[in-house]
Amino acid sequence: MRKTMILLTLSLLFLLLTTGVAAAADFGLGIYASRDLCFSGKYNLSPDVSIQGLISGNSLGIRGLYKLAKDANYNFFGYGEFGFVNKEVAASAGFGIEFFVFKALKVRELSRLGFSLDFGMNILPDTGFDFGGGFHYYF
Repeated sequence: MRKTMILLTLSLLFLLLTTGVAAAADFGLGIYASRDLCFSGKYNLSPDVSIQGLISGNSLGIRGLYKLAKDANYNFFGYGEFGFVNKEVAASAGFGIEFFVFKALKVRELSRLGFSLDFGMNILPDTGFDFGGGFHYYF
């Protein structure tokens, strides 16, 4: 278990270090809350697919996001998540929306700040519904 946590942490750090080769608005840093309040990093692998790393005091996870509908001011997405919560394997899937309020209001300084809300279903360690949200600033 400890080796897996170290491997996932190193993978997230590698992802953060390789963002220097990314184009503008391909990488975002922020805060996300669902099971825990987490630090979050998002990287756009393509116009349709993103990867998100989540880390907090007692959880570590990675998400794959697929953009179902895109607009200049919002994105609808589906996601699958895998990680560890309280040293137990966790998995979930769901859908959500990311919106750029300040871009819509034409506030140039904050136009890269995105807010997200999502709704999903926990599969492991227990079954149930999950609601989450957060924000990311894209570089």
